[in-house]
Amino acid sequence: MEDEPNLTCNLRYIIFFVKTDKLQKLLQLQQVELEIIRVQTALQKLLSQISDTSKKIEEIKSKRENIEKGIEELKKEIKRQKEAIQECKEGAKRAEERLGLVKKVEEYKALLREKARYEDCVIKLTNSLKDLEEKLKKLQEERDDKKFLRELQELEEELSDLRYSQSRLISNLDELRKEFQKLRENTESNIVQEYENLKKKYGLPIILSADSFGACTNCGTKLPSALYSRLIKGEVVICPSCGRLLYYEGEA
Repeated sequence: MEDEPNLTCNLRYIIFFVKTDKLQKLLQLQQVELEIIRVQTALQKLLSQISDTSKKIEEIKSKRENIEKGIEELKKEIKRQKEAIQECKEGAKRAEERLGLVKKVEEYKALLREKARYEDCVIKLTNSLKDLEEKLKKLQEERDDKKFLRELQELEEELSDLRYSQSRLISNLDELRKEFQKLRENTESNIVQEYENLKKKYGLPIILSADSFGACTNCGTKLPSALYSRLIKGEVVICPSCGRLLYYEGEA
C-alpha cells in the first residue's frame, strides 16, 4: 500500500490509511474528549437544576418570612386595638360616671353623645379585632402547615443530592482532562495535529464505525460498493458526504 497521505488534505473516495495503531490512538483521543463533552453537558444541566431548585427554596423561604412578618404585624395591630378598646371602654365609663353629676340638659345630652361615641368605638374595634385574630390564625396555620414544611425539606434534600452529584461530576471532569492531556503528551505530535485539524474542520466525532449496511453513522450516506469493499477489508475510508473517517467495527 502507498504511503499514508496527510489526514487534513481534502480527499474523497480515497483510502488514506490501513487501520492500525494510528487509528486506535485517534479513537482514544476522540473517546476521551467526547466523554469530557458529555460530562460538561451533564454538569451544565445539573447546574441549571441546582439553580432552579435553589430558586424554589428561596421562594418558599421568602414566603415563610413574609408570613412571619405578617404574623408579627398582626400581633402588634391586635395589641394596639386591644389598648384602643380599653381606652374607649374607660372613656365610656367616665362619661357614665359624669352623667349623674351634671345639672344642665345640654351637658347631659353632650355626655350621652360622648358615651355613645365611645361605645360605638368599642363595637367597631371589637369587630375589627375579630377579623385580625382570624387572619392571624390563618397565617399561623399556613406557617405551621406540614405540607409546606415537607415541601421545603424535600427541596433541600434534593439540592443536597444535586450538589453531591455536581462535586462528583467536577471530580470526574478533572480526571478526564488530565487523562486527555496525558494522552496528547504520549501520542505522536503528527497524530495529535491531524486529530486537531480534522476536529477543527468537521467537528466531533471525526471517526465513526460504519453500520452493517455500509452507511456512515454520522450522516447516513451509503458508501459506494468500491469503498464498502475496502472498508470491510479493514481499511479506513473517508465518507464522501460528510468527510468523517469510517472504519468497519467487525474488523476492529
